[in-house]
Amino acid sequence: MNVPEIRLLELRNTYKWGGGPDKTILLSAERHDPSRVNVVVAYIRDVRDCEFEIAKKARAKGLTFYEITERGKFDPSVLRAIRDIVIRHDINLIHSHDYKSDLFAYLVRKWLWRRRIALISTAHAWVILGPRGEFYRKLDLKLMKRFDHLIAVSHATKAEMVDAGVPEDIITVIHNGIDTEVWNLVGVNGSLRRELDIDPVMPVVGYVGRISPEKDLETWLYAAALVAYKYPRSQFILVGDGRDGGTQEHLQRLAISLGIGQQVFFPGYRQDLLPVYAAFDLFMLSSRREGLPNSLLEAMAIGLPVVTTDVAGAKELVINEETGLIRSQGDVEGLAQAMMVLLEEQDVRRRMGEAGRRRVENEFSFIQRLQRIEMLYDRVLGQCN
Repeated sequence: MNVPEIRLLELRNTYKWGGGPDKTILLSAERHDPSRVNVVVAYIRDVRDCEFEIAKKARAKGLTFYEITERGKFDPSVLRAIRDIVIRHDINLIHSHDYKSDLFAYLVRKWLWRRRIALISTAHAWVILGPRGEFYRKLDLKLMKRFDHLIAVSHATKAEMVDAGVPEDIITVIHNGIDTEVWNLVGVNGSLRRELDIDPVMPVVGYVGRISPEKDLETWLYAAALVAYKYPRSQFILVGDGRDGGTQEHLQRLAISLGIGQQVFFPGYRQDLLPVYAAFDLFMLSSRREGLPNSLLEAMAIGLPVVTTDVAGAKELVINEETGLIRSQGDVEGLAQAMMVLLEEQDVRRRMGEAGRRRVENEFSFIQRLQRIEMLYDRVLGQCN
């Protein structure tokens, strides 16, 4: 039996059930052509993270998977574990996906310098806000200059990298993709509405994603309050969770102070998202930091019209006035007005939803994305050998 020439280690650090990048990583590992790519997936997680779900998802897909626990910001045992995986599986390409896995990938290659190991990193986005987030962003961008090649999930992300001094010729833009055969509402029921006791005729605005500061869900709620003032029957559902419950508790208090506490629901993390999207009439994203949001891809794939801020790759996915409405970041009134336009006009909602579905099918196919990734792997390994 011939061993595939691409012996890939997908390396990632995240918490709990992860986010959009983790859907992409696990689905890619499952769908790679086994005659071309032998895939090993390894995740670094905090030893205290008792809600870590990625291992369960990976093993359900039948993937070769390693869960590496860390006991601090930089745990040398993690480096040794990655080294052992590389040697055990004769890895010749490490594809990392965040600042910490980029650092470990770089150090492992330095350690195993006698081996020919290519390094690729995907810049999904640097989402941590504040001084700490800026420090990690600068560290990551400095490391990336030493990689063989880089993937940016949007042209906006590539521009940010180039502005930071990363050579343009080592960056390829490959947008996130989605399996539109899976992401459709055929046969899906509206069980979430029943669970939350929301009448089928009540208009629902929804959000799916992390409950975390970079999503700017304060703006989301302020805009929702303006919509609720004009449409008192409107309901608002924010699905997801964060690293801890502090952000959600703050948002729940804010909703009460805005007078919409009875209309805003936080049902938490849901693994099965199709019934969630089936409960929505439209999807709204208020983020300040993104790469190319998987939640927008999912909403558009199942035919929902979307309202989004003009954040990074969202502007490359959503066509304003055609597949959704784009407004400025932090623009409470603009986002509220956009939602009201869609709530008022059922025909506009239907037209934009159908156009969004077609756009995802034509331009953001997961199969096409995977083919581009595999071609890039071949090219990078050819340059390194």
